[in-house]
Amino acid sequence: MSTTTYQVRPSGSRFEGLILIAITIVMLAGLSLYVEERGRNEEPEVLYGWQVSAFSSLTGADQAIYNSLYTVKDEIPYIYDDINYFNEPGEKFHWPDLADFQDYLLPPFFQDTSWEQNGSLQWTLYEPLPEGEMQGSTMYLGTDGQLPAQGSFLLVIHHVHAGFTNTNSIMVWWNENNHAEMPESGFRDSLIVRGWREVVAYSGDQEVERIYGD
Repeated sequence: MSTTTYQVRPSGSRFEGLILIAITIVMLAGLSLYVEERGRNEEPEVLYGWQVSAFSSLTGADQAIYNSLYTVKDEIPYIYDDINYFNEPGEKFHWPDLADFQDYLLPPFFQDTSWEQNGSLQWTLYEPLPEGEMQGSTMYLGTDGQLPAQGSFLLVIHHVHAGFTNTNSIMVWWNENNHAEMPESGFRDSLIVRGWREVVAYSGDQEVERIYGD
């Protein structure tokens, strides 16, 4: 008894293969278009005259101090909530001062070896708020660094309190003057007139270049 084997080919297999190839081509074309439109942008960062780049303008200790400020700036409002949590009724709320930052080990305010290596900036807190007022601008001024060509820093926290909602806008400013004075206002135009320049954080690509080079 013999056995006969038949090979049955799917109907339209050639046509289905062509469709698969066409779909692949369309997907690759779409991906190429997306990369071209949304991919890496090599255009240089555009800065206004009252801004400096954290990557290309700041160097050495000033760049290290800015990195610390940028890292911890969003922690300060949480510390504010923490230190005022157990306030007695009628007790005035206050923003953390330099003693609080020592307790929280918060750089660049915490006076450790890193603080000394980065010039030992002297920090001052300024709360230009009327008695009982909870919104406005809180500023931390860092001056008198001990390293050559070191500038001053200003961390400005604009805070608005509406009911149980707190809204904070935090900016870092730099002044080439090593002994800049505390400004009376944290508003942009007032700071620019006094020589302050907003520090613009660098992008991910710039950070990679800063660490590993070109």
